[in-house]
Amino acid sequence: MSGISFEQQNKRLNIAWIPEMLFHPRRCFQRIASFTTPVWLTPLLVLSLVTLINVLVVGRIKNQAALMGEITYPPDFEYYSSEQQAQYLQAIQSTQGLVFIYVLPTITSVLGIWFGWLFLGGLLHFVTTLFGGRGSTAISLNIVAWSSLPLALREIIQLIYVLISHKLIKNPGLSGFGPIDDSSFSIFFSQMLTLIDIYLIWQVVLLIFGVRASAGLNPSKSFFCVILTVIIIILLQTGLSYVGHVLGNLNITRPFFF
Repeated sequence: MSGISFEQQNKRLNIAWIPEMLFHPRRCFQRIASFTTPVWLTPLLVLSLVTLINVLVVGRIKNQAALMGEITYPPDFEYYSSEQQAQYLQAIQSTQGLVFIYVLPTITSVLGIWFGWLFLGGLLHFVTTLFGGRGSTAISLNIVAWSSLPLALREIIQLIYVLISHKLIKNPGLSGFGPIDDSSFSIFFSQMLTLIDIYLIWQVVLLIFGVRASAGLNPSKSFFCVILTVIIIILLQTGLSYVGHVLGNLNITRPFFF
């Protein structure tokens, strides 16, 4: 921890680190790895704030559409059976209240950020420890938090698009390239593709830099630990989304990957 003062160790917000993390991540992770105290608050607050704004803007558009009687159909709605289409329309009508448009998406999104961060941080520490890493849970939580900044940038770009176009994003991630039939595998695979985009790849790269700087593992082990952790998280999130789809074909807030 040479060169780090007591004041720096106990500083709660580190706004100046944000541009350094985005443009010089290796150098920034070297600094973060030297901290034994929590320095995760800043990126999580930024991500929570932009997500909250995004949820409110999207909710406003949904509310306006509901007042005008408009319905947002899923991209493969025409391939649903008549019974599935009727179930979808019934579900939409029952979820047009303010609680479903604003309150629940806000709660689930913010809780998803913080619980997802805790779960990913713990899982990453566990995996790196199995492969001989010498980091701590606290450092892993710091690394995971700062590697989430690309997700905040994704939220900002999506927010700008929604504000300009006044349209919702229908095919997040790579879901537009998924299969269009209604088999269980196709639905599961399409749910998985919604989680994969350039910002996820960016986050994975940052995680590899962070593990390399903090866990004392060689590049190949750092890469493998991060990829294994990412695969586990994606499969879990996809499974939850798939279960939600099967239980009612309701619009579910997209879970965050950390």
